[in-house]
Amino acid sequence: MKGVVDRIEGNMVVVVLDDEQVVEINIDDFEDKVKEGDVVFKRCLKWAVDYKETEKRKETVEKYLDLFEE
Repeated sequence: MKGVVDRIEGNMVVVVLDDEQVVEINIDDFEDKVKEGDVVFKRCLKWAVDYKETEKRKETVEKYLDLFEE
């Protein structure tokens, strides 16, 4: 299961999954510190950040934002 962190509300992390389903996950269920925009995936019983995919997604967004600056 994979998704993107939409927002953090208190101790709950709101994640939009690949199938566009929105789920709330307790922040204690994450192996790493998470922030909005992180790509996350479920590994066994915990959730983890996919740092490579997060960086790739960030670069793509920045590329599109650059189109509007010109």
